[in-house]
Amino acid sequence: MRGLWGRVWQRRTPFVVLMAVVGIAGAVLVTGDSGGGHLAANRAQLRKACDGTLPYRDLERLVRDERPGELAQHGTVLAPGQQSRSLLDCSLSWGDGHGVTVHAEALVSDVPQPVRTRDLLEPAGGHGTFVAPGTTGQYGKWGAWLVADCLGGLGGRVRPTTDLYVTARVTDGTDGADGADGTDRADGTGGATAASGKPGRATALLGFRTAVHVANALTKAQHCGSGPLMTPTAVLDTDETHGAPGRGLRKCEWIDGSSLPGVASGTWTTLGDLQESTGLSACAGEWDAEKNAGERPRPKEWQITEVDAASWSGVLGRSAYNSYEREGHVPGWGAQQDKRPSEADAGSDTRQEDRVSAYSGRPQLALWARSVCGGRTTYHRVAVFPEIRLEDGETAVISGKDRARLSTAARTVLDRYLDAEDGWPASADCRDTTVLGEVEQWH
Repeated sequence: MRGLWGRVWQRRTPFVVLMAVVGIAGAVLVTGDSGGGHLAANRAQLRKACDGTLPYRDLERLVRDERPGELAQHGTVLAPGQQSRSLLDCSLSWGDGHGVTVHAEALVSDVPQPVRTRDLLEPAGGHGTFVAPGTTGQYGKWGAWLVADCLGGLGGRVRPTTDLYVTARVTDGTDGADGADGTDRADGTGGATAASGKPGRATALLGFRTAVHVANALTKAQHCGSGPLMTPTAVLDTDETHGAPGRGLRKCEWIDGSSLPGVASGTWTTLGDLQESTGLSACAGEWDAEKNAGERPRPKEWQITEVDAASWSGVLGRSAYNSYEREGHVPGWGAQQDKRPSEADAGSDTRQEDRVSAYSGRPQLALWARSVCGGRTTYHRVAVFPEIRLEDGETAVISGKDRARLSTAARTVLDRYLDAEDGWPASADCRDTTVLGEVEQWH
């Protein structure tokens, strides 16, 4: 019996060994697919999700294998005739913080982002954010946002519109930190959102690339007749602590204390937005107290120590103007518009004196104009900021003569801005300019 069992074992040994080998090979195959077995299906889902508008090559590395992807999407591009504000609302998640969310809509009202002069020059309340040169937009609370043209008109809405608004947010599972230790990497090239709430450079770039890809797919499908947006290859940090990249831009060189009449003489420092957009631009200049120390006397009261200028075309112009209008800071708003003095009679009428309170913020005189730039209605706004020294609760009196000087300086700044050879208005071929009026922003 023992010999029989031995012979049986010998005859079965090759079969047992073969099964063991097959089992090992099977285990290797499963392990090689990262454990969950969903990678292939999730990649296929990425290609088709959001009506096929997502940049597969950019997002492929985020796809996980452990669980099936979760997709939620709706919008008029997916279901024509659907009653929706959105052309596309789409969210795709693979768990553990890996996912992408995009939104696209045809704008029939204002751009849902702040675009006033200071929002362009000092975004995120002065804390800085990222922009992608050549793309009209910034990285905001909901990811990268941009505005694009659709000259042929966007479908899916009752009211026709030629303006497309897209947002894109990409997360890579780092749970709010750029580095593995929960801190922002020193080189600024980290992944998701840093502890300060500001994204890492790589996350911002991926957001912009996704938004541009979605915008180009939609404008092509909608037969907009506009060329595709350039896919960004880099982003710039607008935070001045990272090298102040907006300082000394060529488009802002027209702001010069030595050649700009009516402003404090000496060295001025300039700052410009970095979007390199065809739809908007902003510049500012400030008398540099540090560089002028020991070289120039401190400016006298009511001398101009700061100026800024901005332009917005199309829907951006409408949005900016409406934003200022809600604060009462556009021409024709309020009784103060009847009090503008002229250079000739400013010194003879004491009733033209005005009072400026310390609680009025940064007092300034703004001047608005409207042009046609690149075939689109464009608003321009310049502002001059006088030197005023006030303690809390104090009030300063501006004479009619000083007030007239502010008017003259504001008009000079506007003319210099519009005529600057390297400025944005010249590059946008602005013409048919109409001056709309002044706004006293100290009431």
